[in-house]
Amino acid sequence: MELQFQLIADADPTGLDSAFARFWPAYRRWMRRAAEQDFSRCLGQLAEHMPELLPVFHRLHKRFGETDEIGRFLTLYNPPRVVRACTQAILASEDGPVLLRTYDHSPKLIDGVILRSNWLNTPTLTMTDCLWGALDGINGHGLSIALAFGGRNVSGDGFAAPLICRYVLETCKDITQARAALARLPVYMPYTFAVLDASGDFVTAFLGPEAEPVFVTRRASANHQGRIEWPEYARFVKTAERQECAEALIDPGVSLEQARDAFLAPPIWRTEYQKASGTLYASEYTPATRSLTLHWPGQKEQVSLDETEGRRFAVSLLNPAVK
Repeated sequence: MELQFQLIADADPTGLDSAFARFWPAYRRWMRRAAEQDFSRCLGQLAEHMPELLPVFHRLHKRFGETDEIGRFLTLYNPPRVVRACTQAILASEDGPVLLRTYDHSPKLIDGVILRSNWLNTPTLTMTDCLWGALDGINGHGLSIALAFGGRNVSGDGFAAPLICRYVLETCKDITQARAALARLPVYMPYTFAVLDASGDFVTAFLGPEAEPVFVTRRASANHQGRIEWPEYARFVKTAERQECAEALIDPGVSLEQARDAFLAPPIWRTEYQKASGTLYASEYTPATRSLTLHWPGQKEQVSLDETEGRRFAVSLLNPAVK
């Protein structure tokens, strides 16, 4: 089982165009599962809550075809439900704190695009979702963020979590600004956001529809927000076991190398690919160096925020090192 990853960088302005052409048929089918929404209402919500993103939205909308259906998709307002599984930890290293996380989903449902962009005069490096959203990423200020499904079986009016990550990276410099943004942005499903800035300050945010945001100084998180509220899902993804494992890695006696090894092994690294819920990558963000290192058992790839040339690489999810 092989995944293809592509770094799209500023020197290749057409890179996202080719990605759109490749992924749009699948995203169109996905969006047609959502409740019908008027494009003008969705655009109005984007203008109300994330006005800074409007110039980027309009540029992408024009490039990708400028239809209402494409525009509705790009707003990522009230999209179809998506249930994933992730583990996140903020750990110490010789280069300062790092954000280490795994992303679990179906291998058929990942863009595989690492996007280096500079849309609003702040360079960003992101693992993309829905072409311009971010599953996790870092910006030129050293602010990094990652998302994890929050473990409640509810949904409401709001934006997809990857667009919220994108907004934070494009508009925020530190934890204070990120926390203020997360406190006011409506999210359509429960999501947990782990955020770390260049000073080493961090926060974990528990957000969800029709719920007040909760901010905690917790270094480890998985797929429940304090307590288990969807037992069947929690048992399947082993959220309690993964969080317990991640919390044990915060101990000062555990090295970053030991933490990486633990993230690449059970219970954190999961191989339920046939059930559309296996680990697709582990990402490590280092704010001090503005860098991303992607990990798989037996393989790693380093990407710098300074890279301006694109490249491709393949990853085998069935590497013999994966047990």
